[in-house]
Amino acid sequence: MTSETRRVVFVCPAATGESLRTADAISKLDGVTLLGICEDPATVSADFIRVSNVHDAAQLIGAAHELAERHGALNHIVTAQETLLGPVAQAREALNLPGMSFDTVCQTLDKSLLKQTLRNAGISTPADRIVFTIKDAIRFISENGFPIMLKPLSGSGALATLLIKTAVELDHALELMQPSIDHPVLAETYLHAQELCIDTITIDDEPQLYSICCYYPSILEALDHPETQWTCVMPREVDTGVYAEFIEQGLAAVRALSVGNSMTHMEGFVNAAGKVLGFTDATLRPAGARIGPMLGFAYDIDPYRAWARVAIDGCYDGPWERKYSAGTIFLRGAGSGLVECVEGIEEVNAELRDLIVDVSWPKIGARKSDTYTGDGYITVRHQDTDRVKTALAFVDHSTHIHYTSTESAQPDRSERFRNYKELNKPAWEQTARR
Repeated sequence: MTSETRRVVFVCPAATGESLRTADAISKLDGVTLLGICEDPATVSADFIRVSNVHDAAQLIGAAHELAERHGALNHIVTAQETLLGPVAQAREALNLPGMSFDTVCQTLDKSLLKQTLRNAGISTPADRIVFTIKDAIRFISENGFPIMLKPLSGSGALATLLIKTAVELDHALELMQPSIDHPVLAETYLHAQELCIDTITIDDEPQLYSICCYYPSILEALDHPETQWTCVMPREVDTGVYAEFIEQGLAAVRALSVGNSMTHMEGFVNAAGKVLGFTDATLRPAGARIGPMLGFAYDIDPYRAWARVAIDGCYDGPWERKYSAGTIFLRGAGSGLVECVEGIEEVNAELRDLIVDVSWPKIGARKSDTYTGDGYITVRHQDTDRVKTALAFVDHSTHIHYTSTESAQPDRSERFRNYKELNKPAWEQTARR
């Protein structure tokens, strides 16, 4: 470890929840002085600059120069939030600091560029077309048929992705999204199969660790059925035949993207036999939807320190033994309005007290979340993957959230699309502070 002081700037909208834990992990690295740029006041760093918009690269560059004047030359500027990867990379290049380039970020987060890179590397992706006009969309459907998905070229969490099954839905979606030369969208064949993800720790473009997590149901299905309690299962056994092709292609995809030192997260679909139907999305940060913490529970490690070691030190502290399977169920229910009461807390705590490793019960009086990650969550772990699945099924059967209105509000696609960055924030992150 170096004994020299390293001045690291961490960028986030506010130092709460996951951002706070990540900042803490950076501050505990050897020889680090943590500095911050944020929109809300923060107390996790030796000094911070408040800006009006952390997504504005010019504001980040100006704030970083001010921090350098106060403390000396900077060594790193980093973020763990997807929507900030681009502006932070722009600031990094302007400041001549090491780390991921803006071109690398764009190649991964721009879905059209991502697909082209993957196809050039021989990796399966669903059919797609960039849509600038209504004619482009109609041409794609004439070639591929319904259903399709329409999504912005960048964006995470599927909240701005629309599933289109009919011509009427297509007309409404195009009216909403208003594709143009300046604001194209991506049309993509809808894959109805098992959705899963592969997460990696990658050093010098080579994956050092990989992990699989399965989604039940797919994210898009969970979005279209807000009463469904979405579940993620991280099996203990990943090197089995059913995941072999997905892992092989996923690791090849990471190598093709040349991500340097990074945690990566990629999503795709396989059929019942394990054949890859296509990779659909990728990002260059720790996974959301509690997958990052679940990785920590599966390996008995601190996932926030693991990211900090990769991003700041360029190091991987493994290999680690995968000791457990881990799974999370996101608590949701039929109805709308405010959370009135939650049934099943006592039963779940009594039955699963030896398995529960993390929990955030829905907050009474909170407005029902618009996200597929719901109003709360329960994470369990066990050496046996089937025991984890059984425990999550027990939670699903035993818990019921009652809202102030029994009528379920119809998903408002217009609202969901306009506000997807804010809606992607989980309910427990809205006020979470440590």
